[in-house]
Amino acid sequence: MKSWVRFAITIVCLVAGLLLLNARSQGHTTPLRRPFDDFPTKIGAWTGQEATRLDIETLNILKVSDYVMRRYVDGAGRGLWVYLGYWESQRRGAQMHSPKNCLPGSGWEPLEATVMPIPVEGGRTIHVNRFLVQKSDQRELVLYWYRAQGDDVPGEVAAKAAMVKNAIIRNRTDGALLRVSAAVESSVAETSDRLVAFVQAMYPRLGDYLPD
Repeated sequence: MKSWVRFAITIVCLVAGLLLLNARSQGHTTPLRRPFDDFPTKIGAWTGQEATRLDIETLNILKVSDYVMRRYVDGAGRGLWVYLGYWESQRRGAQMHSPKNCLPGSGWEPLEATVMPIPVEGGRTIHVNRFLVQKSDQRELVLYWYRAQGDDVPGEVAAKAAMVKNAIIRNRTDGALLRVSAAVESSVAETSDRLVAFVQAMYPRLGDYLPD
């Protein structure tokens, strides 16, 4: 089957699912197992600083149910940023926003966009988006992915498809966006290695907060 035919079928299925989702607009809201305010400040070799709060205008756009945004620093003083956003329900206009759309809107120019595998606890491998952006002479590397009721997916289309499937089967549309980022100081490869190491250290903690 040609690739454009497969793509068209996928889009048709998504549209049909979204129409059904709209019809079933009174679905469940699924809270976090624990609030993100309790997310650990000590993760592996990194120590978190005081959490940063988003302004009201941003929160009104995101419509996020709970979130944490915090800077973590390792023993060498190298920092990275973590953002975890959770939606109890993605009905009635609340939905996860892709960094691929938000970062360019904030003045960051995309340089590279790939998907990379990361081995995590339990012999599993997750696939995350690896997004390199630049603003003036600053470069930043971003790793992000989505959690859809226990399933880790990198792409926006896959996340939307998982939401539609779970809405039909489980009457649930909860989901999370997980993002780690850091300024590129020495090299992209070194920055990528640090972010991957942090994701590997953080990953086992996610199950304490995100529902399956």
